[in-house]
Amino acid sequence: MQAIQAMIRRKGETAKTNNELRRKGWVPAVIYGSDIGNQSIQVEGRVLDQALRQQTTNKPFTLEINGNQHVVMVYELQRHPVMGNILHADFKKINMNEKVHTSVPIMMTGDPELGVATLVRHSVEVSCLPGNIPESFTVNVDGLQIGDVVLVKDLDVPQTVDLGLDEMEVVISVLPVKAKSDESIDAQEAAEGVMENAASPTEEAKKV
Repeated sequence: MQAIQAMIRRKGETAKTNNELRRKGWVPAVIYGSDIGNQSIQVEGRVLDQALRQQTTNKPFTLEINGNQHVVMVYELQRHPVMGNILHADFKKINMNEKVHTSVPIMMTGDPELGVATLVRHSVEVSCLPGNIPESFTVNVDGLQIGDVVLVKDLDVPQTVDLGLDEMEVVISVLPVKAKSDESIDAQEAAEGVMENAASPTEEAKKV
């Protein structure tokens, strides 16, 4: 990935200033690391969003600030709850020769023979060198039956990656298909009862 350009921000900027930056298409951000401390920066929102859509947020990439390139990972990313645009980002500078701890998403493909496959865990914690971080762990659930489970030990994990979970922990479970839950059935029966009462005349009305 090509280095993303960033600019140092002035100290003492307020929330009002941040909102003005966002209106102009910039994302307020912070980069920190043992050799650079904490620095307030701004990144062009469109460029950052496009770059992160090309890869998962747990993969390293390069920020260029005042001509200096820093390999970073996203530590925290805040998006607008409705619009989805990036509001703020925290970047951590990393050493490609030192292990990092991050999360890797679990993805499913295929369909069980019976039942519905449900993710018990949407991601797993891993420890490895930044260049060895998997984009995801993909599990094919074709042919599974109701009651079947996929455990951590069943994931296809490279030898260069260490997992931070017990190997017997469940990550996917195949459950029965329920057409309607008990609650929805009770609610429907109650609604039908109300409709029947409304449709039939009361005793007082019959006397009139």
